Amino acid sequence: MKQRCLACGVEKDRSLKEVYPYAEEDGLIEDPIDPMMDIDCQSGADRADFRRVTVCFECFHKLSPDMWISETGWQSLNPITPFDRLPKMPT
Repeated sequence: MKQRCLACGVEKDRSLKEVYPYAEEDGLIEDPIDPMMDIDCQSGADRADFRRVTVCFECFHKLSPDMWISETGWQSLNPITPFDRLPKMPT
């Protein structure tokens, strides 16, 4: 299934595994994994407003997320998808 990175727009086939190029640097697994990562993103205005961001390896590496990122962190990528157009997380 092809999917676009919501930050940079690159399209990847999620059924084809890839090796994360920053595995050693970021302390992640060196085995092939899904080429996209899903992260929760919390609004700066409404603390209960979480969105789901899907990013490629390059954008994930720029974020350095812990368990989630902030809206400000998302905006730092200069994303093609603004925060208010990201899919909402169920409450």
